[in-house]
Amino acid sequence: MTGMARQISHHVTHPHTIEASVQKQIDSLTLDFLGVTVGGIHRESAEVARKSVDHALAPHEFRPARIMGLDAWASVEDAALVNGITAHGLELDDTHEQGSMHPGVAIFPATFAYADAHPTDKETFTRAIAVGYDVMTAVGVLIGADESYGRGFHPTGICGAMGAAASIAVIMGLNEHQSQNAVSLAANMSSGSLEFLSDGSWTKRLNAGNAAVTGIRAAELAQAGFEGPSTFLEGRDGFLRQYGQGQAEGRSLVLKFGAGAQATSIKFYPCCRYMHGNIDIIRQIRTERPELTGSDVVKIECGVIQAGATLIANPPERKMTVTSPVDAQFNMPFGAALAFSTGTATVAQFDGAEALAKDLVGLMKKVTCYSSDKLEAAFPEIWQAEVKIHLKDGSTIERFASAYKGSPTMPSNEEEILAKMGSLVSKEWADRMSSRLRDFDSSSHYNSSVYFGI
Repeated sequence: MTGMARQISHHVTHPHTIEASVQKQIDSLTLDFLGVTVGGIHRESAEVARKSVDHALAPHEFRPARIMGLDAWASVEDAALVNGITAHGLELDDTHEQGSMHPGVAIFPATFAYADAHPTDKETFTRAIAVGYDVMTAVGVLIGADESYGRGFHPTGICGAMGAAASIAVIMGLNEHQSQNAVSLAANMSSGSLEFLSDGSWTKRLNAGNAAVTGIRAAELAQAGFEGPSTFLEGRDGFLRQYGQGQAEGRSLVLKFGAGAQATSIKFYPCCRYMHGNIDIIRQIRTERPELTGSDVVKIECGVIQAGATLIANPPERKMTVTSPVDAQFNMPFGAALAFSTGTATVAQFDGAEALAKDLVGLMKKVTCYSSDKLEAAFPEIWQAEVKIHLKDGSTIERFASAYKGSPTMPSNEEEILAKMGSLVSKEWADRMSSRLRDFDSSSHYNSSVYFGI
């Protein structure tokens, strides 16, 4: 077993102590996951995903796992697939900024689906989630978003399967050799491209669900004795070469229990995380200067982190075409024009982006994106933003954001998360989910029934 494989397998099997801060963060991430999943169940991609799998109106031996938010039950793998697709549909799920990925939509769907079919206590569930976040984000940081994006791969899809496999390995109680095989097999089966950017299609959402399913399948294969290479990360034909530049020299895999979850951000806008800092700034400017309109503007310059430019800024001419919500979710000119014109950036606005863009296109054409030495110096550890708005009167409004709202250095609180959940479903539902989490009897099995009942 190589050094990296040994690190991962030891981390998966170690009986970690769950500190209060880790438990609190995972509870917050759980509530956020529930909100974005149930809030997204009526999106067309979620409805189509449900149609693709066999499901029943009550749980039974062959369909023991819940399709979340509904009285619908499917196989463990089918539920994980559908719930991952659904959770990622709003583009509002959590983000690990340094790894440029969305851990929750790969790890929670796998872990909840598996726990629905296999009795699991909350301590084990929490440890499984934490370990999954740790493995997924550590591998994401190891490879680097610049490299995976540069090769056309979606970090959530390619790293999520390993995180999900690690989580399921914890619940299964796999030994070190089995755990190494689980993550190795997941690395072998990982997939997910960025080609959805070409036409605003749904494959980014599929990448999340596929990662969850792949993690479950990999852990089940490992439990049965299936072998995978121990050099799955740094080997000649391993993960780093497949999805990055293939250089393990000078890099280290850093695993600390709970660190992945604690470094994960909560999102408040239904669009690519790389856009959020600029939207925060522009909304603030609009609050300060409500009299300004698009006709007062000569140019809006948005400082964009280079790793994210492939997603939200380039090619610039492509960003002038918005024919779907996905087009808008990965479109800095649209996000900037929307925030400046309305002072908001809501699910309804992004859902109606095709019509809105016809009104906003004049202002969108005034938005340019640029790279900044200051932003790049802080990245990837901290995501920052810059905006310059040049007005017709000759003045310029300049602002800088040292962090994005919801990030570890600008954290969200429970009230903000519940307000987000309430906006997606209802306040009463959000309060009920929070109450059920808080009042859970730790001696009982922990699964989707804790929140939704049987």
